[in-house]
Amino acid sequence: MRWTRNLRLSVRAISRSWVRTALSVSGVAIGIASVVVLFGAGTGAERALRETLAPLGENLLVVNPARTKTSALRGASRIGTTLDVADWQAIARDVPGVLRTAPVVEIKMLVRVGGRTIAAQVTGTSAAFEQVKSFPLAAGSFIDDDDLLQRRRVAVVGALVVDELFRGESPLGELLLVSGVPLRIIGVTQRKGVSPDGSNLDELVIIPLTTAMYRLFNMESLHHVYVQAESEDAIPTARAGVAALLQRRHAPGGNGTGVPASPARLDDFTIKDQTAILRAQQQAGGSLSGLVTGLSALALGLGGVGLLAVSLLSVRERYAEIGLRLAVGGRPRDILLQFFTEAVMISALGGVAGVGAGAAGIAVGTSLTRWPMVLSWQAVVYPLTISVAIAVIFGAYPALRAARLDPIVALNSR
Repeated sequence: MRWTRNLRLSVRAISRSWVRTALSVSGVAIGIASVVVLFGAGTGAERALRETLAPLGENLLVVNPARTKTSALRGASRIGTTLDVADWQAIARDVPGVLRTAPVVEIKMLVRVGGRTIAAQVTGTSAAFEQVKSFPLAAGSFIDDDDLLQRRRVAVVGALVVDELFRGESPLGELLLVSGVPLRIIGVTQRKGVSPDGSNLDELVIIPLTTAMYRLFNMESLHHVYVQAESEDAIPTARAGVAALLQRRHAPGGNGTGVPASPARLDDFTIKDQTAILRAQQQAGGSLSGLVTGLSALALGLGGVGLLAVSLLSVRERYAEIGLRLAVGGRPRDILLQFFTEAVMISALGGVAGVGAGAAGIAVGTSLTRWPMVLSWQAVVYPLTISVAIAVIFGAYPALRAARLDPIVALNSR
């Protein structure tokens, strides 16, 4: 039997029992729609979290000196001074999997222009800070390596500094006083807003690391070293490399000589992984995702059982038709293909209807709850694949049963 004729017979059989077909399609559609909404909610939440973390930099490790206890007050602590410029240079030079590094010293200070004064975060760093921490410029230029070598008194300011001190006028070339030290403004960063930790990324004054350490802060240790890995997959390699390097350098008699680290000195730095925030968020949502996945599987199972029941009922009601076709020369394979095609068509209709209902659910849910849902390609392809799998699993048995009927028994059932 040709496929076109087989398909025509299947369409005719389905349309004759349209109420039963509609119920079976709706059963599959409900399960598929729940899967679409699940994928949309999960993908949207992950994308929203990535967008939140994007202003902080991609594939980023943050190396900090560990807090050490002080004897002045029980339980009190202070930030250690074990991280220095030589550590930063060694990380940039010797650790595999590292793309860029940026050292940081930062203090909240009063900055002044004329009679206007605000408190801003003054950050001393290197030229790589622009890419590592994702601070694109709105105007001017960023600090460069020559600025560090020459300890130049230059600054790149955030949008809020421009708003407060310059009333929105271009500050390029103007002088900014920080603790009485004049700094010439050479650039303005694009507006970024508030970071996840609550700090305002526009209330920032960026200056060369050497200018900050030796002209303003009078310090020789670093507050952080930002390490950007080559890719997300390279983060574990970079992290292990940084830890091993600092352990060697900070061991008694170390400085990179390869002397084994002393256990007492292994805790003088910490390494934070920003992608761990994403993993923690995914783990936190694991219980809810498991519940929703279970409900979706239940709905899909019910839809599959409904398809199985409808197909078996269809076979039972059409014994005479099956017997007649077999008696006049029809092959069991033809019967098998017809009933299997009917199951696939019902399941495919349920899959399409489910994807449409799920897309509508995502749109309505996003507008009503402000939950970030996204209709991704996975939310379309996977459910449609599932609908085909439902047809194969739950439609195969009724089709085989129809194909194996004895023609005489089937004809006598009239």
